[in-house]
Amino acid sequence: MAGALATAGVALGLGLAPGSSAIADSPVPSDTELLAKTLKVERLMVLAYERVLASGALSAGVQRALTPFLAQERAHVSAVAAPLSRLGAPAPTGPLSLKAASAALDQHHVSGNLTGLRTEDDCLKLLVDLESVAEGAAYTPIRHLRRPDLVTLCAQIMACEAQHWTVLSGLRNPGQYVMSIPWPFVFGSS
Repeated sequence: MAGALATAGVALGLGLAPGSSAIADSPVPSDTELLAKTLKVERLMVLAYERVLASGALSAGVQRALTPFLAQERAHVSAVAAPLSRLGAPAPTGPLSLKAASAALDQHHVSGNLTGLRTEDDCLKLLVDLESVAEGAAYTPIRHLRRPDLVTLCAQIMACEAQHWTVLSGLRNPGQYVMSIPWPFVFGSS
């Protein structure tokens, strides 16, 4: 009964009639589908950090600050790939091709690219934008995942990505502390 009332409340809040097909026709993605999307974004993050760190555009201090982030992104790939494998799904952990990465950037509406990283600001802007995507990719599955351990994993990854975003924003805007304060809301991505 409470579930039906909650569904009706959500439907009315969205301007839908109770029992509307807009709610009924939206199948909840499987844990496998949700994690596969998160893994794809995490693989994109690894490639982006590799390209940025190899660009030669970073000052020594920024290079030192970002180097640990690559290891953390690689750990995210492994952490998401492991349960995907246990669920019997393909869990590629190798690098994305530049073509696949470019398509992913377009899909997530991220301007910039992984081959035109000429300045430190180009690099930092790209990573800030991608960290926002990664936060959303970790946030989106949380409400639909069925296993609590997977919810915890995504929450931990989301928190790490938010920390990266904060550091990157601070590096991009030195002395402008308000620019490195995270947004109070995270939005999911598909």
